[in-house]
Amino acid sequence: MYRQRLQPGLCPDPRDASQVRETLIARFRNEDSGGAGRLYVDPRLPEGAHLPLLRHLQQAEREVSAQLGLDPQPPDVFAYFDKELLVAAACTNRNVIAYYDGALHVVMDQEEIQASVVHEYTHHALMSQGILGPAWAQEGIAMLVAREAWWLDPARLGAISEAPMPLEVMEKSIPYTLLPEEAVLFYVQAASMVACMVRESGAGLRGLTEALGTAEGAAQNEGSYDPARLLDPSAWQGCIDGLLRSAHPGK
Repeated sequence: MYRQRLQPGLCPDPRDASQVRETLIARFRNEDSGGAGRLYVDPRLPEGAHLPLLRHLQQAEREVSAQLGLDPQPPDVFAYFDKELLVAAACTNRNVIAYYDGALHVVMDQEEIQASVVHEYTHHALMSQGILGPAWAQEGIAMLVAREAWWLDPARLGAISEAPMPLEVMEKSIPYTLLPEEAVLFYVQAASMVACMVRESGAGLRGLTEALGTAEGAAQNEGSYDPARLLDPSAWQGCIDGLLRSAHPGK
């Protein structure tokens, strides 16, 4: 399942999207990225439309280096005019506006493009280090590095507090491919799990990343980073209550 995250279009059979990928490469403009990665731009985008994207990628590099201590080689990037083409070229749900499958794919016409680029670049950094899973860590770390805050909504936290997704789902799912409503809850729970783990360990996102990357690190931090223990009902309720107090003081 983890290997699927590096297959074209996140498709179970890489042949499903490989031909589409080659078509995109042939039709998109190949722009100067200023780095090692190649930048393919949808021809419907005007000249120069990719320049803000380069700044977002530079910001992503800085965030990943500062928060995780990782400095991967730049990825190939595909910039899309709209999500219709992005979704048509991938095995994802129709709400997806960015994803990573060994290359970074992003729709340019979106309000939260900076967060999207940082999020997907974080996947690139983690996977470049051989950290393909678990899925909750991949998504939760990416959300926190991107400084996403939408998941701290009390109603969403309440939903996953009352009925958290099973650990097996959180470890093995690819949220891009879940139904939209399931994907939202997956992301909320993933971010909550990572936020509570790094708070308890005191080692930050870098500590969790190091633990995931080495057997020695995982063994040294077994208590702090044990998802089964965190999802125990009493511990999980305490985790969610703490997040709510931090995000909404006085309520």
